[in-house]
Amino acid sequence: MLFTKAISIATAVALSVSSVAADRARVIHYWGQNSALGWTTQNSLASYCTGSTDTVLISFVSQFNLGGLPTLNLANACSQTYPGSTMLNCPQVANDIKTCQSKGIKIVLSIGGGSSSYGFQNDGQAVNFANTLWNLFGKGWSSTRPFQSAVVDGFDFDIEGGGSTGYTALAQQLRKLMSTDKSKSYTLSASPQCPFPDAMLSGAISSVGFDFINVQFYNNPCTTLSGAFNFQTWDTWAKTKSPNKNVKIFLAVPGSTSASNTGYVPFNQLSNIIKSLPGKYSSYGGVTLWDASQSFRNTEASPNYATAVANVVHSTSTRQNFVHLESNNSGNSTSTCVKQSDHCSNNGSVVCTTGGIAVCDNGSWSIQACPSGNQCLPTTDNTSGYCGTGTISTDTCTNPSVKSKFSVKLSDAVPAIPEPYVAGQVSAQVSVLSSTASAFEFVVNARRLNILPFGSSIVVSFTVANGVTVTDVTNGTVKQTGNKVVAQIKNPNKQTMSIVFNVSGSLKDTFFTTPDANSMSFQT
Repeated sequence: MLFTKAISIATAVALSVSSVAADRARVIHYWGQNSALGWTTQNSLASYCTGSTDTVLISFVSQFNLGGLPTLNLANACSQTYPGSTMLNCPQVANDIKTCQSKGIKIVLSIGGGSSSYGFQNDGQAVNFANTLWNLFGKGWSSTRPFQSAVVDGFDFDIEGGGSTGYTALAQQLRKLMSTDKSKSYTLSASPQCPFPDAMLSGAISSVGFDFINVQFYNNPCTTLSGAFNFQTWDTWAKTKSPNKNVKIFLAVPGSTSASNTGYVPFNQLSNIIKSLPGKYSSYGGVTLWDASQSFRNTEASPNYATAVANVVHSTSTRQNFVHLESNNSGNSTSTCVKQSDHCSNNGSVVCTTGGIAVCDNGSWSIQACPSGNQCLPTTDNTSGYCGTGTISTDTCTNPSVKSKFSVKLSDAVPAIPEPYVAGQVSAQVSVLSSTASAFEFVVNARRLNILPFGSSIVVSFTVANGVTVTDVTNGTVKQTGNKVVAQIKNPNKQTMSIVFNVSGSLKDTFFTTPDANSMSFQT
């Protein structure tokens, strides 16, 4: 989870085990990071414990395993510390936790996020950290409990980087500790990113029974409106691979356009998607919004985005009329694949079709093959196409996610997921936002694979195809010599486990092809 517009966003999810029996779908809000970044944009925790929220994820325990106590970061919500300690002392938040719990709203503590440093070198460190979490926030004891006598209802793993070591052991030890308190039901949740399997949490969630999985459908190619939207993949995992066959999958989306680089869904479109999910996927549990400072101030819907989304979610059931829809009944069946020299009306537009990529040139489609090792993939807004590496049906015309007439309707067809770039100890996912005959824009979501964080400045280099010119990167500068691009990115949070930035540029006599898979490197 990231704390600025360029790299803000979060994820993970939670509800009590007892709520699994309830049919009504649930709404979860992140609170604590004030991602809207204004002095008055984040209200008190208790103010969000209304009918628009079923669970609040307090975010984040943002640094751990660095020696001494972990770091709790709640932005403008708490700054007081215990004498002689760096640990926050938050009596108002403690009172708010009890107020929310008295209303039946679950309060879950989220660990990780993108804008800090953390991770384990072995399972022993993870077990020790579980004990620390229990003593600080659970039913254990410590002289520096941030929320004093208030006890959270569970723990959430929002692991953006740092590798996968230790998280299975952490989950197992937390399960053991939570089982010692018979006074209430605790929950354990995780927040993988939507590309499957998640680089950080796939081992843990497939080894330990988590109650809820909050999948981040943003800042990645598999956003909700894209042809790569892969809720089906997570639903299949939930029913066939998860140790907990009652695990629920939540759709996590940004609360406003400023909450993430990609993935925001306008309310009217999100409403239709929410209504369709319960009848299509039996593991569907509800919707999560990042974060409260964004969604409750977003007036795109009335009275605000948070309340409008909650009204739709609460009107649906997690079990309503579940019918498996075959891939040929996706709602895209009227689309036809374009052919060479077919008429087109939008010059410069680009779509995928059988044989490669089609560009509208002077009123007719011109079809060209993608470079060797690449195939045509849909952009994240599902309105265009580009060439990149990924897995997809060889006959793109039979795959609704890449037909020439793009649609936001859900499909059971296996979606096209671009393959990640792996460069040393960094895994980077490239999401192409837009692609025309003359311009492009893509987002890089880079995650550390070890416990060494990105520093205050990151140098990213990669090779582009002929005719591709990179002109801008967010929070940085760029220089291109021939096909070689070198970008220097400023990291506003100094040390982070992940970083997200946009890259844009122009095209000349070509279509957009993502950077060479073997050329990307990161220096920090």
